[in-house]
Amino acid sequence: MGFDYRKTLPPEGQIHSNACWAATISWWTQAMSLDYNRRSRQSQYDLLAEFNQFTANAGGIYGTGIRTVCESAKIRMYLQYVSPTRLKTDFDFSSPAVIIFNYPAVGGTHMNVIFDQQADTVMCMEPFYPLVSTARTGERFGTYIRRPLSFFANSHEVGIGCLPLKDSLL
Repeated sequence: MGFDYRKTLPPEGQIHSNACWAATISWWTQAMSLDYNRRSRQSQYDLLAEFNQFTANAGGIYGTGIRTVCESAKIRMYLQYVSPTRLKTDFDFSSPAVIIFNYPAVGGTHMNVIFDQQADTVMCMEPFYPLVSTARTGERFGTYIRRPLSFFANSHEVGIGCLPLKDSLL
């Protein structure tokens, strides 16, 4: 087991019903600011404001917009789309990576941060928790949950966002 991000960073719940992308990237930038990766934390509010032109009224981000966000100068994340079968063979998720996948329970495309791979499972920072938001405020608080890599295999492609290779070697 590598660095335990759960002891340092609380999970981050999404502030809007479809803003999993903002919560996920916000948490990822915070994790990447903890060491030599030279990232500064971007709050969900900052992300939603800065990339507003790529969002729908419900806070979700349009398909091509996520690449623009990831590749922006503030985020500097390498984004690739792969087949679900490659998750088990081509990647080591010991460090935090963003995963974009089809999640029917939330109604379609969703994002988590995954890390601490152990065999065929990863720890997830899940921003869509609790499943039913708190009645008073509509907030979600996020949670950590261990999932099998097969959990993310409900679509023909899965997005993986991680540090560009040149950054991970600094």
